[in-house]
Amino acid sequence: MKRNKEFAVTNLFWPGLFVFALLVAALASNFSLFKSMGARGFEAIPTPAPPIQMSAGAAPAAGAAAADPAAVQSGVNQVLARVLPSVVSITRSGPGGGRRGAGGVTYLAPSGGPSESTGSGVIVDARGYVLTTFQTVGRASVAKVSMLAGTQREYLADVVGVDAGSDLALLKIRSSRVFTAAVLGDSDRCQVGDIIFAVGNPFGFNGTVTMGIVSSNDRKINIGGIRYPDLIQTDAAVNEGNDGGPLVNINGEVIGINMACLMPDHKYSGIGFAAPINSAADLLAGQAP
Repeated sequence: MKRNKEFAVTNLFWPGLFVFALLVAALASNFSLFKSMGARGFEAIPTPAPPIQMSAGAAPAAGAAAADPAAVQSGVNQVLARVLPSVVSITRSGPGGGRRGAGGVTYLAPSGGPSESTGSGVIVDARGYVLTTFQTVGRASVAKVSMLAGTQREYLADVVGVDAGSDLALLKIRSSRVFTAAVLGDSDRCQVGDIIFAVGNPFGFNGTVTMGIVSSNDRKINIGGIRYPDLIQTDAAVNEGNDGGPLVNINGEVIGINMACLMPDHKYSGIGFAAPINSAADLLAGQAP
């Protein structure tokens, strides 16, 4: 299967100003959200979302010395408002995926832990297909999926596909309703320094959002004897319960699925890892009718 390739306290003003301007430029450029998913066999959301509206006036050029804080905040809020309705909480019974982390790198899902644990997932198709990690569902065939937005209803979902080698799994919610699906990006276009958001349910805090950058787009990691050649490394905080949640770029597109973090001597390091979304292409295509 194809797999795709961490602030000093002093002098914050100028670096901060640069990042601010860069963020505005990215947000004000071309938000091509909600593009067709037909190439992967999945249905697009029935009603396209309106384009993000930035503040009046021309958008500043990249690297410009001035930035409008309100425009930055508005753009970020709108991106997250579109993603959050697609993020779910997943509860499964029975042991996890069965593999334990080694060398300080640990799965975000407790492997072989409690009889019931909760992770995250993201709806990738309006018909109720949910992408998560293999560690989140483990060897279970059925899991509970809870919506984090709207009615916050709980559904049963069947595990319809697993790729243990990529630590990915696909679920199908038992419902005929139309769900809000996230837009999948192209992780091959992910670059070091890209601003990203990690969304999930760490320690049961539903709908938690953290922000960071892409630290590496081709990190080679060995976890429990499984070699992952092209993981996305990020400094966005991810913890137990974030497993299976989306890693989202500044355009609101899912570019990765959060799966692991570095915990040397059980200490938080600020280094997380996500499976690139392109590595899920075969799994998604194989399940779409």
